[in-house]
Amino acid sequence: MSWDDFPDDLGDPQRWDGQDETAAQWQMSRHLQVQLPGLVARRVPLRGVTPGPLQGVGRLRMADSTTFLVGAAQPGDLGRIVRALHNKHAITISRWEHRDEGLLLTLAGAPGREPVQVWLVGPDQPD
Repeated sequence: MSWDDFPDDLGDPQRWDGQDETAAQWQMSRHLQVQLPGLVARRVPLRGVTPGPLQGVGRLRMADSTTFLVGAAQPGDLGRIVRALHNKHAITISRWEHRDEGLLLTLAGAPGREPVQVWLVGPDQPD
């Protein structure tokens, strides 16, 4: 096979990238939706929150070494998680829901009037 075997016109690159991105997000969302029921059913506790690769994103580390990248649904929600963990509260994922913006996780065990909610950005590898 030589380089000459490739077609000259690959189409509109922006259209191509958009299709790939949509397919990748759908596959990632599907993978996470397969993983989440087990975490909820087994009540796997949260073990820590560390800074993520971007500002406003944190790494949510579970006791079974599952690690997610998350963003706060409301300002200060990641701080509430850190404070609850520091005060020895057991925090678990109580439910999740699929919205247009992505997967929204609701965490149980953090003190406060309203439950802590975080947007699931995607999976991550534990350090």
